Amino acid sequence: MLSIERAAELARRFLDEEVGTPDFPFELIEEQHARVGKDIFFDCQSAAYLRSGDLSDMAIGTGYVCVDGETGACRLLGAVESLEMGLFEDDEEDMDEEEERPPE
Repeated sequence: MLSIERAAELARRFLDEEVGTPDFPFELIEEQHARVGKDIFFDCQSAAYLRSGDLSDMAIGTGYVCVDGETGACRLLGAVESLEMGLFEDDEEDMDEEEERPPE
């Protein structure tokens, strides 16, 4: 099983190589992660939005990065799929960084 640190490294590389572009790079929000079953999920957003907070810089339609905890394979979830999971909603209690959730 991958550690959170290794999963974050793989997710950052995935965002750099497969999702972002030189003009619109993405960054991982590492403090927002959750393990669900064997998968590890990270929130992400455009680097410009994370720096500026300006809504015009926000990436729309993207969701969490999912890292398979066994193989390290990464994929980007869509916004709807991520919303349905509700992992990092503001109204939820703060999760401990290592808190695990049971698979749904």
